[in-house]
Amino acid sequence: MARFDGDHVASTALAVAAGRAVEASRRDALAVDPYAGPLVAASRSPLDLPLRWPDDPAVAPAMQQPLLLASLYIGLRTRFIDDVLSEANPTTQTVILGAGLDTRAFRLPWPTDHRVFELDHPDVLVFKSRVLSGLDAHPTCELSSVGADLSQPWAASLSGADFDVHQPTTWVVEGLLPYLSAQAQQDTLNTIAELSASGSRAVIERAAALPDTEELVAKLRAFSAQTGLAMSDLLARANPPDPAALLAAKGWLVWEHSVAQLCARYERRIALNDEQPSNPAATGQPDHSRGGFVTARL
Repeated sequence: MARFDGDHVASTALAVAAGRAVEASRRDALAVDPYAGPLVAASRSPLDLPLRWPDDPAVAPAMQQPLLLASLYIGLRTRFIDDVLSEANPTTQTVILGAGLDTRAFRLPWPTDHRVFELDHPDVLVFKSRVLSGLDAHPTCELSSVGADLSQPWAASLSGADFDVHQPTTWVVEGLLPYLSAQAQQDTLNTIAELSASGSRAVIERAAALPDTEELVAKLRAFSAQTGLAMSDLLARANPPDPAALLAAKGWLVWEHSVAQLCARYERRIALNDEQPSNPAATGQPDHSRGGFVTARL
């Protein structure tokens, strides 16, 4: 396979793709993405990203262990969203916001003539397209890749790709909201509502709430000093809007799904071994690191 320049692909997108590759290698895989590993390999990333589940996670390199743990959650998240997309009575078009290196347009069995719109940074979409073309992979739907900065208004970019605002739409918001400011999250959710015809549906991964308190400000100030990240950027993510409340107020039927509920549904423990305490999400205890999911129908 030809090697392509992945210098402009965000490390977060590569890490998530690596998590899907690790999940696919497990005997009890919840989801299998055959393109995840090749995409990471083609990036020539200097990051030490695991691509397979080791025989003994406890002896894996220390830098890889958090990524292996994260892959358990990524597998859970991937399977849940795949299942939502496979539900009966699908819409005629799907919009994936912050698509990254996701390959659902290639690996899922879409209905005939279904249209999928992927929105993300142009560099990410071009890289993914080149690698998948080199693998002779073909989408199983009508695919439109739309380059856009999702921290800014993006409705015009979607409309320019012949998105039909009069047709019901399925919206996928996976791993995006935590990287947007609270205002950009609000704008994104409002745009989804504005562009949705009757019969539309959505699956949204929440951003964990960061309340704007004096204690949080002190912690973020210390984190900013340690990492060099601007505290104002971090505070901009505090107090994010609740997707469930926002959509319900606009007339959507809304269902909420905690990570603990999904762990029970798919019989998945978010822990590297039996001796290690499970992630709070897997025990039903309050989960402060993950916001859970919202599904909705208009």
